Amino acid sequence: MAQYINIFVILVNLEVVIPQLLSIGAGVVFQVQPSFVPCSINGSLGANVTIGAFPNAQVQLQCGAGNVVASTTTNATGVFSFSLDAIRLRLSATLGLSVCDLVVITPLSTCNSTLPAVGVLESDIQFVGTNVVGARIFLIFRPVGFRYSSST
Repeated sequence: MAQYINIFVILVNLEVVIPQLLSIGAGVVFQVQPSFVPCSINGSLGANVTIGAFPNAQVQLQCGAGNVVASTTTNATGVFSFSLDAIRLRLSATLGLSVCDLVVITPLSTCNSTLPAVGVLESDIQFVGTNVVGARIFLIFRPVGFRYSSST
């Protein structure tokens, strides 16, 4: 029953609970679901148009003023995912997860030469839920939607 209470508390206030869970040695994992990065400025080209994938793009989880907490690369189909261990999670929790974004730092022109060579794709993250596996609590997030930003 204690696990259910902890999960409820996590849903209520992640930024207060994460440091508490880490301080008692709970196995907390921050996980971003497998997600698609589009080779597009706004992720949408209209009806009946397929958006291409952005393969081999570097995706960062940035918290606060551009502090890189984690980094990964999309696969050949433009999909990425990652998990943060408790040590990295402790860093992001001190900054506050609400100020974290996913940032694709590889120029869009890499996947399509007609797209800008400067700027980034950015997405806010959204809490999806939790999963308890043994003594580990997984906090699961996903991108809200990637958008182009001309500033880096």
